[in-house]
Amino acid sequence: MSQLRPLIRQHVWSQIGNGNNTYAWFDLWSTIGPLCNFLTPRVITREGFSLNAKVADVHTGGSWVWPVAWKDTYPVLIQLDLMQRNVNNQDRLLWRDGDKLSEYSSSGVWNSVRAREQEVNWASIVWFSQCIPRHAFLMWLIVRRKLLTQDKILQWSYPRRKNMNMMCCLLCYENVDSHDHLFFECKLSSEIWCTVRSKVGMDSVEPRWTEIVEWLKHRSRSKSATNLLCKLIAAASMYVIWQERNNRLFKNHARPPDIISKAVIDSVRYKLMGLRFKNTIRVRELLEQWEIHDAELLMENG
Repeated sequence: MSQLRPLIRQHVWSQIGNGNNTYAWFDLWSTIGPLCNFLTPRVITREGFSLNAKVADVHTGGSWVWPVAWKDTYPVLIQLDLMQRNVNNQDRLLWRDGDKLSEYSSSGVWNSVRAREQEVNWASIVWFSQCIPRHAFLMWLIVRRKLLTQDKILQWSYPRRKNMNMMCCLLCYENVDSHDHLFFECKLSSEIWCTVRSKVGMDSVEPRWTEIVEWLKHRSRSKSATNLLCKLIAAASMYVIWQERNNRLFKNHARPPDIISKAVIDSVRYKLMGLRFKNTIRVRELLEQWEIHDAELLMENG
């Protein structure tokens, strides 16, 4: 936390009222920055001021009580001559972002201190308001190729590379366990994808990771219920397949393809049951296809 203090301090602005609660030398209350940036403790104490002095202690009668010679040595102080205190108001702490002052909020702090980069073109197919958070997080890892598949782990252990069983895909036993193979070149994962894709009209999308992502990206900005389902089913497929792979690796527990496919469809169906949609014929038909028969409970007038 101590490493964050310099970053945070530059955004904490004291708006002067009566000046009783703002440290004159160390707080940020003027556009020239904290006065300690150029007034050293030795200079301050040599003139008889306390290092703990408040703005009210050094500004009385509408003027500053520090030596006139300071303005010759530090001309920047001239900019403070027009500053006035309002003795009827308390000092206020505000959050400063550039020239903008606002009340403190966690979102404002986050937007001020976070590192900003250009939005990637796949962001909207991973993070969207109706996503299933654990599915979205895994999909984010997959897009960035950060999953710890066996091919990646074995790069760190040379002796284990000689054991081909350690590198084998536990879903099909026909190729190396890797991102590209798992999603969806593997015979079993490909079968699962070909089963669930028909539920959302993605029958023409081949079981290849790059094709699925490109197909979704072209439709990512659409807010239709159909395109929402496409994003949900893709993320759910990857999550359940990764879960199955881990169960086989760590628990020696395997499920047949039809059970895995049902798990994918059920996870999306349960999500749909908690969402609200516009009351249209198309949406009603869509929900009926997903066996959500109490569709009127999910409707809102559009």
